[in-house]
Amino acid sequence: MHKVIAFFYALFSAFTIFPALAAEQCPINDAAIAQAGGYANAVEAAVKAAPDCERAYKNLEICQLGSSGDNALSDIVRKKCEPLFLGKASRGVKAAYKKKLTGCERIAKQNEGTMYLGLAAVCQARAARDFARKYAKAH
Repeated sequence: MHKVIAFFYALFSAFTIFPALAAEQCPINDAAIAQAGGYANAVEAAVKAAPDCERAYKNLEICQLGSSGDNALSDIVRKKCEPLFLGKASRGVKAAYKKKLTGCERIAKQNEGTMYLGLAAVCQARAARDFARKYAKAH
C-alpha cells in the first residue's frame, strides 16, 4: 500500500513540478509581428534588441525561422558574441573556433534545402555563444 501511495505522490509531484521547467517560449507576439511587418522582421528586431550575446542567441534559438532566413539572425548573434573573445583569443582558440564554424557549414553542404542552411546558421551562432561563454571570462 505504501508503494502505491509513494507512486501516486511521485506522479503528482512530476506533473506539478515539470511544467515550471518547461522550455522558454518565443516572446514574439501578434503585436510585435504586426509592428515589424512580419514574423521574420519581429524575430530580427528581438535578436538585435537583445542586451547581450547570451540573450541574442536565446532569442534566435527559441524563435528561429527554420530556413535560410536564420543566416541573417546568426550574423547578428555572432556580431554580439565574437567581440567578447575573438580579439584577445590565442591562435589555438581562433583555430578551434574556425574548425567549429566549418563543422557547422558541413550541415548545409551535406544536405539539401533551406532548413539545413538555417540549422548551419544556428549552429554557428551557438558556437559563437559557447566560445564567448568559455573565453570571454578568461581574458
